[in-house]
Amino acid sequence: MKTKHFATLPGNGYFLAFAAAGLFSIKAIFIKLAYRHGVDVETFILLRMLLALPFYLAILALLKRGGDWRPVSPRLLATTAALGFCSYYLASFLDLQGLRYISANFERLILYLYPTMVLLLGWWFLRKPVAPKQLLCILGAYCGILLIYWQDSAFGTDTAAPGWVPFQAITWGALLTAGAALSFAVYVTFSEGAIRRLGSRQFTALAMMAASVAIAVHFTLQGNISRLEQPLPVYGYALIVAFACTVVPSLMMSAAIERIGAAATGAVGTSGPVITLIAAAWVLGEPFTVYHLVGMAVIIGSLMLLKKVGDGQLGKVPQGRSAASSGG
Repeated sequence: MKTKHFATLPGNGYFLAFAAAGLFSIKAIFIKLAYRHGVDVETFILLRMLLALPFYLAILALLKRGGDWRPVSPRLLATTAALGFCSYYLASFLDLQGLRYISANFERLILYLYPTMVLLLGWWFLRKPVAPKQLLCILGAYCGILLIYWQDSAFGTDTAAPGWVPFQAITWGALLTAGAALSFAVYVTFSEGAIRRLGSRQFTALAMMAASVAIAVHFTLQGNISRLEQPLPVYGYALIVAFACTVVPSLMMSAAIERIGAAATGAVGTSGPVITLIAAAWVLGEPFTVYHLVGMAVIIGSLMLLKKVGDGQLGKVPQGRSAASSGG
C-alpha cells in the first residue's frame, strides 16, 4: 500500500504553511536557551542534524517500501543537494551565528524578509516581472527592519563581534541573518520544480541528507570531536529543534510549496514573527515595545501587500511566461 502524501490531503496547503511557520519560529527560542549552556554554533548544528537524520532516513525507507520512490537523475540529485546545502546548512549556519549577536525577535523579522528576496531572485534569474507597487512594498518591509534595528541598538547579548569585523555586534548579527534569509530565498525560489518532480518528502529527505554531510565535514575539519560532550539540556534542546522545529516543519513547508506554490507559502509564513516576538518576550525576557509592534506591523503589512499586488500581476503575465520561467 502506498503511503499517503501530505500534499494529497485536500485544502491543507495553507494550514501546512502556517504550522511550518510557527514551528520554525520557535526554533530561535530553544537555540537561545542552548547558548546559555555554552554550546558553540557548529556543535549545535551537528547535534541537530544528527538527531534529525534518522527521521529522514526512515522517510526514504518508507518511500522505497511503499513504492512511492521516484527516479532521481544525476542532475536532479545535484540540484537537490545544492538546494539542501543552501537552506539546511548555509542558512542554518548563518542564522545560528547571527542569533549570537541579536535578539530572537529581530532575527525572525529579518528572516521573514525572504519573500522580498524570492521576488527579486525570480526577477533576476527567472525573468518574472516586478511591478513598481511591489518595489514600494519591499521598501516598506525594509523600513520596518530599520525601525527594529534602531530600537534594538541598545540591546546586548554579551557577545562581541569578531575583531576583524568593522561593525557593531548588532549590525554583524543582522548581516549574518540577512545572509541566512538570502540562502533560504534561493531554496524557495528554485526548489519548486524539484519538489514537483520528486514529491515533497523525498526531496526534503535528500536535501537534508546533503546538508548533514556538509555539516559533518565542516565539523570534522575543525578537528575537535570532544565538543560533542555537552550538558544534558543542550541535547534536549537539540532534539526539540531537530524534530519539532526541523523535521516536521521542513516536511510541512515542502508539502505546502507543492500544494499552493512558493509565493503563497511565503505569504502565509509572515505569521511567524508574531509567534517569535511573544515567545522571546515571555521565555527569554527580550524587549517587547511599541516600536517592535509597529516595526512588525510595517514588515508584515508590506509583505501581505506584496503578495496581494503579486496576485494582481499574475493575470497580466502572458501565458507561456511561467513555463519559460520555470524551465531548466
